[in-house]
Amino acid sequence: MGYTNCLTIKQMKQLDLFDDIQYKYIKHIINNDDDDIEVEIEDLNREEGDGDDICKTRVKFNIDLPKGNCSCENCDCEVDLKVDLEIEYNGSSCFAMMMRQLEEKEDEEEEEEEEEEEEEAEE
Repeated sequence: MGYTNCLTIKQMKQLDLFDDIQYKYIKHIINNDDDDIEVEIEDLNREEGDGDDICKTRVKFNIDLPKGNCSCENCDCEVDLKVDLEIEYNGSSCFAMMMRQLEEKEDEEEEEEEEEEEEEAEE
C-alpha cells in the first residue's frame, strides 16, 4: 500500500529521513521545521526469512536545491535531489507508531474528501 503525505521538516527529522544525506545538500532546509515536503510512503512486502516483527517501508521525496549546487560549471540551473530510502524497523518501535499515525491521518483525510464529494453530488 502506498500513499503521499506532506511531512514537516520536523517530522522528517524525527523519522531520521535525512540521516544518510550529506549536510551540504540539506543545509538550506534543515532549520525550517515548519516547511512541508511531499513524501511518497509505500509499505513493502516482507521477504521470506524476515522476522515476524520486522517492517519495511520505502520513502521517496525530492529536495529542491538552490542554484549553485549543480555539478555543471557556470550553471544557473535548479537541482532536484531525489531521495529513495528503504527502511527496516521493528513493528513495535517508535518509528512504527509514527508510520501508523501518518497512515491513519491519510485515511481520515481520504474519508473526509469522499464525504465532501458525496455531499456535493447530492446538491
